[in-house]
Amino acid sequence: MSDQSNKPLWGADNNALVALLAVNLVVAVAFVFMKVTYYLEGFPAIDFQNEIYQYVILLPSKLQQAPWTFLTFNWTHDNFWTLFTNLFWLFIFGNILQNVQSNKHLFPIYLYSGIVAATAYILLNGYEPFIGAQTSVLAIVLASLVIAPNYKTLSNIGTGIPTWLLGLVYLIITGLSLTQISVQESLSILLGGLSGLFYAILLKKEIDLGAWMHHLLRSINNSLTPKS
Repeated sequence: MSDQSNKPLWGADNNALVALLAVNLVVAVAFVFMKVTYYLEGFPAIDFQNEIYQYVILLPSKLQQAPWTFLTFNWTHDNFWTLFTNLFWLFIFGNILQNVQSNKHLFPIYLYSGIVAATAYILLNGYEPFIGAQTSVLAIVLASLVIAPNYKTLSNIGTGIPTWLLGLVYLIITGLSLTQISVQESLSILLGGLSGLFYAILLKKEIDLGAWMHHLLRSINNSLTPKS
């Protein structure tokens, strides 16, 4: 695998990890703000469910009314601890990929995994709200295990912790959490996560499934850059 890009600075426009973290946080804050507003205005909780909640979660029975939820579910959280844990692991493994010069692959992996999970959930006739970034985090973890299994991070702890060990801890925690949700959700998350594994395996073979996204983003950036 060849990727000559360097790890971007935290404030750089092309820092995919910061962008992913920021979007998830902004959406979460907006979600909470709207929920609090409904509460302070004295509206019943069912109004928030009907007017806001159902238009950001993925629910196959409501897909025709809100087709955009095919994408929005993967950026939305309705629970603080779920948000915190997802962003924590996203930061850890996203940073690993950045350190091995794979920054530009973060967004494609995140997007593809969400699409695969959403498609699987619809085909499996899921009946509960599907929400959160856990699918994409799993995909990024699996991609990291393929791309840089022996890379050591958290160097302030001894000689550092290898990716494979962190990945093992994450997979055990995730495996336990999947037993607490529906079979449809579990299978969809697993299939979406495996798309990250598939992406990384192809990348090792010099096949970049995110190439069209990189080209599109470069074109957009070039079109927005002021001409001297």
